[in-house]
Amino acid sequence: MSDDFKRVESHDCLMSTCAAPAGSPCRTGKGKVAIQYHTARFRLVPQLAKALSVPTPAVRKPGSLWTELPRPVSAGAGPVGHVRLEKGRTSAIR
Repeated sequence: MSDDFKRVESHDCLMSTCAAPAGSPCRTGKGKVAIQYHTARFRLVPQLAKALSVPTPAVRKPGSLWTELPRPVSAGAGPVGHVRLEKGRTSAIR
């Protein structure tokens, strides 16, 4: 099985009628898993930018009721460290 769907699903869907979050397949207007990913979404993947369509794999159960799947953990998404901000002031009196 191709991992194209994982690359596509690493992005949120840009279609306002879908708006599937990263980690989930696209959905139809009737709330079902779409049989293919929306063009605006799979074109975000450079290797798939010129493809005519990218089908949703059977593991995502196209045609079934859509439910949000767990979002992927992004590298660097956690807290990186603490930042301390201070206000500095100098006197203009000499």
